[in-house]
Amino acid sequence: MKRRFIAGAVCPECGALDKIVRVEHGGTLWMECVACDMRKDLDAAPETPATQAAPGESKAVVWKPGKP
Repeated sequence: MKRRFIAGAVCPECGALDKIVRVEHGGTLWMECVACDMRKDLDAAPETPATQAAPGESKAVVWKPGKP
């Protein structure tokens, strides 16, 4: 088991500074807070953003070069 403290990290549950540990064990990756025992799986798919583009709508910016 490999444990590494993350400098400057703040726990999203209790707000403690410098208490977050990144843990890797058997190909599984998670983070935990040593102050409040919060644990979050880092292998899980990221949460989808609240604002998504409507079907057929793109949020990409299209750059068209102009003449200098």
